[in-house]
Amino acid sequence: MEEVFEKQYALLKDSRKIVLDFIETQVGRDLNTPVPAYCNNTINNLLEHTAQCYFHWLAYFALDQPQGSLTELDFTTLEMIRRQYGRVDEVMATFLGNFAGKMENPIDGMHSRNGRVIATPLQVFTHVLTHEFHHKGQIMSMCRLLGHIPPETDLSLFF
Repeated sequence: MEEVFEKQYALLKDSRKIVLDFIETQVGRDLNTPVPAYCNNTINNLLEHTAQCYFHWLAYFALDQPQGSLTELDFTTLEMIRRQYGRVDEVMATFLGNFAGKMENPIDGMHSRNGRVIATPLQVFTHVLTHEFHHKGQIMSMCRLLGHIPPETDLSLFF
């Protein structure tokens, strides 16, 4: 069963690569441009927020690693963003390894913003993946608002 989770995450990483490659080749200078329709958030703000979600739920909540141990100070360049997502991939691998065969066992822990939470690893895994896809859609919309025509990033590309 664990193979399914690894394969599902691999599909997400394929989609993420399309997004990051597009940003690198087409959006570059607009990475840090505020988008009024998104409360003046920037593309890099959403990329950072998404990475931090993985850290908060997988590393700090589920794996009980020290808070802030994975925080990157400079998240303004694509190089740093890619480095941060490399850390996300490492945390995911550790998470999946740690909870192999235990994806339905409840975790009773503290989350920095939500307080005490009881959730299964399956729920946490599903949350972080759907959270990334939600923000990926927003990022592609932001690119369009900044004058860049985004590529198709849906998982159906890999069917």
